[in-house]
Amino acid sequence: MLPDIAELEFNTDTTEQSKDLPKLGKSFLYDFDKGDFVIKDGKMVEIHGVEVLKQWILKVLKTERFRFKIYENIEYGVTLEDLIGSGFPRSFIEAEIKREVTASLILHSYIESVEDWTFERDGKWMKVWFTVVTIEGAFEMEVTF
Repeated sequence: MLPDIAELEFNTDTTEQSKDLPKLGKSFLYDFDKGDFVIKDGKMVEIHGVEVLKQWILKVLKTERFRFKIYENIEYGVTLEDLIGSGFPRSFIEAEIKREVTASLILHSYIESVEDWTFERDGKWMKVWFTVVTIEGAFEMEVTF
């Protein structure tokens, strides 16, 4: 009368979430310093996997939210422009960078958290290191604001 418990199967696959997510696919390598795509042998350089995610992160962090009309109806970019080089206390600036960057990056379905922050002031610039934890592992990022 009762089901045979020994014959029941349980899904113990912890990567079930990643099966539902679209693959990161491919993109083209962009040189943010030059402001153009990287060309090699007359073709744009393709990037795949986590490199696509890293480039997406850099693009988000270099886009000031609410500045560009194309992004006005979506949550994309950060609002850090007025913080860097301001007279606010350093602890406040660092806390706001953590909050703003984390809020912007966890909108991506692959990113679970942003951790392990390090800040270094370099004149009017702020160098920031952090770890991005994804559904497939973690990697470190370095960004200058």
